[in-house]
Amino acid sequence: MKNIYLSLFLGVACFDLGPQVFAATELSDGELISVVNQVTTGEGASAKASDKLMEKVPLATGNGSFAEVKFKDSSVLRAAPDTKFAFASKDRSINLETGSLLMNIPAGNGGIRVEADGIQGEVTGTTLMASRDKEGNFGFVILETSGSAKVTSNTGKIASLTAGQIALVRKSDGSIRVFELNLDAAVQFSPLFAAFDRPMPGMEKVMAVADVQAGEVKNEIKSLLSYSEVGLAPEDPDKSPLGLLFGKSAEEMVVAKNPFLGELATAAGKENAADASGQNPTVLGAESGTKGGSISDVRQPQGEEIASKSNPPNDTGGGLGETDTAAGAEDVAGTDTAAGGGGAPDTQAPAPVGGGNTLNPPDRTPV
Repeated sequence: MKNIYLSLFLGVACFDLGPQVFAATELSDGELISVVNQVTTGEGASAKASDKLMEKVPLATGNGSFAEVKFKDSSVLRAAPDTKFAFASKDRSINLETGSLLMNIPAGNGGIRVEADGIQGEVTGTTLMASRDKEGNFGFVILETSGSAKVTSNTGKIASLTAGQIALVRKSDGSIRVFELNLDAAVQFSPLFAAFDRPMPGMEKVMAVADVQAGEVKNEIKSLLSYSEVGLAPEDPDKSPLGLLFGKSAEEMVVAKNPFLGELATAAGKENAADASGQNPTVLGAESGTKGGSISDVRQPQGEEIASKSNPPNDTGGGLGETDTAAGAEDVAGTDTAAGGGGAPDTQAPAPVGGGNTLNPPDRTPV
């Protein structure tokens, strides 16, 4: 009988120790595996590949400069030009002072938190992007995830995100707006993908999410939307962190036709109209001031096999970078948002988290 009680006690004890045994891996031993142009650490010491990056020691990239860091838990972080950040090991956090970054965290290692002066983006097991402009406005993208993600603003408002979504947080009032991001366009034009020789870890999962989006556009479930079509105006500060993620100027993001996705009804059957900036929206990458243009479906090597299976041969109309929507429609300003969904007309900016209509869009069609 004593042995039975002892066995039960040990079983309970082992169960209680479970969370400690499977605790998240520390984000430590950062090593620079790629350095392009001017990259500094600490108080301005020049950095080179194979240098160690210690926690709480800032890393900064200059104009036209890039850096790539690999951590002990195999997480990889890329920093775009004019970016400054530092990391904390036990907290598994990235303090983003300015600029934009791309990060992949292998599943099972624990979550990551990106902090930006009172604003936080948190996620577990994922590939993400984050940006912060000089005014403190924040962008947070979940490219793919097997866990959960959320953003908390500087005023305490909270919004959840799913794979393929972006949260834009305004520093001035702490409002959060969530939209479905055009992942094909992000992968094509963000220098965080294009400027590096080696593929980013997790790209196969990212492209799987992108292919779901592409299928929805091709099958006339979703349409490509511009900055103004989701209810944002040129004077809104959200365009700045969005531009940092795409490697484009804030002005280019305002007139670009296809950064977001929304329900097909938002654009179907409409004639081309000038957006809120007074200009005809252009496709990302097209010549400024032109109507339309085309974008090739440039994908990372890991995504090519997935793309070939998802898109029929010789089909140039299925990519998310096409000029018009899958319904053959032209763009129109001031229609439903990509975030609110539900078919309800919306001619204003989406309601901030904490008030108004439900912010997050419904779940997309499963892979």
